Amino acid sequence: MMHFTLPSWVKKHYLEFNSIDEVPQEVFDRIRKGFERLHTDTPLVSIVVIAYNEEKTILKSLSSLSELASKYPVEVIVSNNNSKDRTQEILDRCGVKSVFQPLQGVGFARDAGLQIAKGVYHLCADADSIYPSSYVDEMIQPMVDGEAVATYGRVSFLPDGEKSRPALALYEFFKDIAIGLRAVKRPELVAGGASLGFYTEQAKQIGWRTDVKRGEDGQMILAMKKTGNIVMVKSPGSRIWTTARTLDADGSFATVIWKRVRKEFSRLHFYFTTHKQNA
Repeated sequence: MMHFTLPSWVKKHYLEFNSIDEVPQEVFDRIRKGFERLHTDTPLVSIVVIAYNEEKTILKSLSSLSELASKYPVEVIVSNNNSKDRTQEILDRCGVKSVFQPLQGVGFARDAGLQIAKGVYHLCADADSIYPSSYVDEMIQPMVDGEAVATYGRVSFLPDGEKSRPALALYEFFKDIAIGLRAVKRPELVAGGASLGFYTEQAKQIGWRTDVKRGEDGQMILAMKKTGNIVMVKSPGSRIWTTARTLDADGSFATVIWKRVRKEFSRLHFYFTTHKQNA
């Protein structure tokens, strides 16, 4: 289903501000109460959010995660990766569990959360993404059913000043087709750390790659693929919404589309092989 406008539940969490001093106290109170409701000492599922200087974006993520509706006990952990801004202040005011990781890098950030996670199942999350209330149950069900050792979901983008929601919906349509093709044999190329699930203990045994600047998520999935199925969760209730800043780096919308089409055609022959190929 193509969304040409933002769903109402996404709008609720789409908090924008120039400074956290502009955020009403009732927003922090609402989020804190949500995490108090979720609190458990014996979680079945751990969600680890990584954050580096995310004071202007992380409230989106925390707001949505505080309203999770799961039949399983859930804990939310934020791994603060040496942030120099007011990220930690926001975490404290929202009452979410956090760990500070002074070693810089995505792999180090994910590992800090992994090491203290108590859940049997582990879900990765990013600080600039908005998560549906049904996210947990949708993402772990294939593992609960014994059909997968890991899962990953799909992504939609939040509009910004440069890219409208209708334009992004069109981009996502073609992106989902490409992801579907790659997922047949090469899930490690499409599984992203913003929406990723696996068994906590297995991940601890494998370990996050800390010697790479990007691709640590694909490397984790590549290792897990040797032990079982990697399942892409396609349900609407698992789709997350994230900022378009990764697309903004490529310039105009036309440039983004052209780069994506050219890239996909150049590696089309790799979609149906198991040969290692960089994402």
